[in-house]
Amino acid sequence: MRQPRRSTAAALTLSAALLLSTAACTGGDADDAAPTTDEVTAPTWPTAIDPTATTEQFWVVWTEVVETGAGDTTTLQPSIDSLAALGYPTLPLDPACQSGAEEQLAGLTGYGDPLGVGVAFGSAQDAGVFDTLYEGATVSITPGTYTCGTAS
Repeated sequence: MRQPRRSTAAALTLSAALLLSTAACTGGDADDAAPTTDEVTAPTWPTAIDPTATTEQFWVVWTEVVETGAGDTTTLQPSIDSLAALGYPTLPLDPACQSGAEEQLAGLTGYGDPLGVGVAFGSAQDAGVFDTLYEGATVSITPGTYTCGTAS
């Protein structure tokens, strides 16, 4: 008769242990809880800068590059329209107006005289956020200073 009591006691002990271990695995502090959807925020679109208005280094996210004279604005118009729809009004930009950009884009594209559409930002972080959020293709991100005459 003792044998069944040991089996019952062992089964009850095992059940209690399993119940306690399950409770220990699922319990926790409220501080450890996963963030709710209200706490998770999507990154916001960064603010572009006017490269002609700064003497500091800036970063350009180039979304389209063509060979100068090969359709220029007609080929670039879809990229211009895409950026305008996001609130980034832009026009074709000569990469020669940013130190180092023309050489980098020429090397990437093989164009001897590139012309592109790009959005200028005041920091590498802003350029990176834009590049991450922008659903269109990007050619490159170039850092540099403004090298052309300022608009009057």
